[in-house]
Amino acid sequence: MRTRLPRQELVDALTAVAAIAGGRTTKQILTCVKLSAAKERMELTATDGEACLRLAVGTLSLERGGEVVVPAQRLLEIVRELPDAEIRVDSDDKYCTVMGEGSEFKIFTFPAADFPAVPTFADDADFVVEGATLSRMIGLTIYAAARETGRYAINGVLWQKRGKKVFFVATDGRRLARAGGGLVESSSGDFDAIVPTKALHAFERVFAGTRDGNWTVDVKVMPNQILLRSGERMLGTALVEGNFPKYEDVLPRDCDKVARLSRLEFFGAIRRAALLTSDEARAVRMAFSEKGLTIRANSPEQGEARVEVPVEFDGDPVEIGFNAVFLNDALKALPNDTVYLDLKESARPGILRGEDKNDFLYVIMPVQL
Repeated sequence: MRTRLPRQELVDALTAVAAIAGGRTTKQILTCVKLSAAKERMELTATDGEACLRLAVGTLSLERGGEVVVPAQRLLEIVRELPDAEIRVDSDDKYCTVMGEGSEFKIFTFPAADFPAVPTFADDADFVVEGATLSRMIGLTIYAAARETGRYAINGVLWQKRGKKVFFVATDGRRLARAGGGLVESSSGDFDAIVPTKALHAFERVFAGTRDGNWTVDVKVMPNQILLRSGERMLGTALVEGNFPKYEDVLPRDCDKVARLSRLEFFGAIRRAALLTSDEARAVRMAFSEKGLTIRANSPEQGEARVEVPVEFDGDPVEIGFNAVFLNDALKALPNDTVYLDLKESARPGILRGEDKNDFLYVIMPVQL
């Protein structure tokens, strides 16, 4: 291989690659990126064995095509530090040589034949969704997914396609976040699929270089895999096996008390009260009435806190305890200026939402105080 490339475009591409390659693994080749140069473009391919990535960078010139496999993080570090606007990449059976003005780096390579196969997005998409919609829905749900390895089916985010809408659902058993969004196009039937959180965490970095005012994402779902494509970039991942809980059965439907609050005021008040909670519980007590909201917290070792917040409240007075971290995870992700908290009684779950429950709802279990 012998080619010249725009340095900044290569940095952007390798930054996306680093979201997939470079994790903890016993297989060194899974920390690498495969570079394939042909027809005035270089394709970069990465995989960690579950998630995978394909993207392309246009070359400034291509004297000789070919393939080479090099450590992804090391290559990113070298290219990022070079001051040149364009760089030259040469490779042979032993080295990948990266050159700038007055700089030369020779990196040991791996056999391209040993690099795992990565799928291509060959068929038509099952549906097309606006990239901003997909990004919003990931941000509104991913924090609620379980992190315990023993609960594998809820370690991912459930994707539910229903007609011309798609819903994302995540839960760890103590809270549940659901976000919905409309589709630009749809050519498939309804389906459920559980997508691992690692691939969703990588979404922003992978597609950062493809965005314009109206960027879209093509989605293809297969029995054990999902592929996302936007422009010259494709992100794929194996799906999580198992059955996601039937969450619809536990959504509260009889709440008769509604609090209307400023999201930023509510977020700030919880943070202040949580300064005097214990590290084990992180619980705050909330007393709602027509007079307002009083948030209290106490820690046997540190003291007590009381914070008052303006609220429009409809219903009988109620006191309820919530995990402050769980509440603020959702409040931090929400874009709304105004939020609503639907309640029933102190021992029943509450629902945090915006104007439309189909757009977002967040079910949070109460804690005993």
